[in-house]
Amino acid sequence: MTTQKELFTPLVDFVDVLVELYLGSFIRPFVAIHETFYGAINRMLRQLLDDHGIPAWCSANFITYARTILVVPTLLLLAWGHTVVPSFLVVLVDLGDFFDGVVARYWNDEKAKETSSDDDRTEKRAASPTNSDKDSFEVVVTGSPHCLDSWVTIHRQRSYGGFVDAVCDKAFVIPCWILLLNTVPNSTYIKLLQYFTLFSLILAETASGCIRFRAYFTSGGLPAPKVEGFDFSTSAVTADHVGKAKQTFEMMGTALFILPLTHYLGVLVLFLAVPLAYESVRRKVIRRVVYVTGDVTSFDHKTIRLWIQAKAMGSKLYVGVPGENMTDKILNACSVSCVDEVIAEAPAKADLMFLEKHGIDFCVISPGQSKFVTDEVIYSNRCLQLGEDGIARPLTTKSQSKAD
Repeated sequence: MTTQKELFTPLVDFVDVLVELYLGSFIRPFVAIHETFYGAINRMLRQLLDDHGIPAWCSANFITYARTILVVPTLLLLAWGHTVVPSFLVVLVDLGDFFDGVVARYWNDEKAKETSSDDDRTEKRAASPTNSDKDSFEVVVTGSPHCLDSWVTIHRQRSYGGFVDAVCDKAFVIPCWILLLNTVPNSTYIKLLQYFTLFSLILAETASGCIRFRAYFTSGGLPAPKVEGFDFSTSAVTADHVGKAKQTFEMMGTALFILPLTHYLGVLVLFLAVPLAYESVRRKVIRRVVYVTGDVTSFDHKTIRLWIQAKAMGSKLYVGVPGENMTDKILNACSVSCVDEVIAEAPAKADLMFLEKHGIDFCVISPGQSKFVTDEVIYSNRCLQLGEDGIARPLTTKSQSKAD
């Protein structure tokens, strides 16, 4: 008997194909134009900041809070029947979203300049040029008891800006969409399209916000490493570009939707954002199981660091413990919060049959651990090696290296 899942899966696959076609045919050219336009504005604003500077209180988070507060006058003006000023405020909020990114990069560069002048601090920084500003952890000997923040605390502090920026965007547009549900008069096809579009966007952005909250408050303490030579997604458009296009369509569509003369154009622009909102949520909830195995006799800082970064690359982390009579090692692995499942008596070398049996998508190893995966796993491009430089790359065999 056909189950509901078997009926639902082909429909989802069909929608995914349509969305991917939309991304490749329409969004990719739009993103190219978008990047050129905003890139020019970014360079101009950055030059102004470098030449004249900004007050210390004008941080990216301050701009984010300020533009989020604008939701109150926007909703009040909409409720009182005004249209021009609320539409302008929506555009202002969208520009503020772009400007706080410019300000954030400015202050990061200023902080980097101050840090680079401190030779002692530079020498003590962890050897990871790519991720040094994000996940370095310093232990300074002072000769007296002192406190150090945990990895989780440091990571949350450093990722707070991006988290609050995304959440505040949703806190602004969702109430506006709810208030605008009955904007188009009469029972027309446009009205049905309006309801479908706004309800879809409200559901998608609410789901995306919930996922963001969960990811932020359950983070393992280290960000995902940079990946070179491999792309988890086969899409024609990257996740970052999907988000930028979605943001532009949502905000510009909302601004046009508010104005009486551009109601219908606003509905159309918002409708163009629906596939992007769907794709954004889909990429956040996609299941990716990462497997880590190897020598668990040394349960040290490097091992835990590898596990945390491997978990950040997927949705679930499986840790394999080879051999028998490994109760202590298994319990140690189970005690680490980033580990979802521990596979006891795992094979000494992970092969494709083992990966398929346990639903594992990728293996992550550290340098010198290639002996823990078979060549067939390497040939299938399902093994990433996290190097000493903090970058994850696809592992290759000697024969592949010679061929290259």
